[in-house]
Amino acid sequence: MRWILLFGLMVSGFLSACKPAGRTVVQPNAADSALIRLVRQRIDEKKELDKLRWQLEQSNFMKHIARYKPIIKKYAKRYGFDYRLIIAQIVQESGFKMHARSRVGARGLMQIMPGTARELSRELDIEYIMMTPRENIAAGIYHLYKQYGYFPDAPKEDRTKLALASYNCGAGRVFDAQDIARYFKQPANRWESVKPYLAMLKKSDWQLHLQVWPEGRPPHGYFDGYQETIAYVENIWNLYQMYRKIL
Repeated sequence: MRWILLFGLMVSGFLSACKPAGRTVVQPNAADSALIRLVRQRIDEKKELDKLRWQLEQSNFMKHIARYKPIIKKYAKRYGFDYRLIIAQIVQESGFKMHARSRVGARGLMQIMPGTARELSRELDIEYIMMTPRENIAAGIYHLYKQYGYFPDAPKEDRTKLALASYNCGAGRVFDAQDIARYFKQPANRWESVKPYLAMLKKSDWQLHLQVWPEGRPPHGYFDGYQETIAYVENIWNLYQMYRKIL
């Protein structure tokens, strides 16, 4: 980013040098003005990122990230994810609190439910998913990988977001929202298209359900937690975009 700062100073200096004493100042043309705005915007962005990096370094998060980073990188690479996405997910799930436990019983850094832990334990042949950070991370990333596999036709970014939603609320709820998207002739493999239909899985939407499904109800049950799931995906994605720049 240093060249941007130097270039901005050169542009400003050049414009100042072109100002003759006692004469009317020639205003920069539209292209010059746009360039100056871009340079200033990039400088401001760099300052903000430097500030965020400093804040992260001063927080406990950096200590936790440093502690678990080798494990996260190992299993993220194994299953094809950017390790910074997994860091963002752990921040959202547990705030890197090893003994975190949700009101519904999810536990560990990646907040894995007991039933899911039993299933993953059989598939991965590991025992202490709910108690050992290493195994919790390994199982959580594998579980995200499984969700990712449910959406093979989605573009990579949408596929990742759909997988995150599935990790949070269960694949069935996402499948049901995709059914409604198809009913309205919207792309079922795009997160922005599917997202609003998560809010249409409530019992109060029964009239719509009669038109979408022969049984007259979502195959995977009614769902009222759509706001939490949408916020979950958006928060992780925003954190991920930031961590890509500062980690």
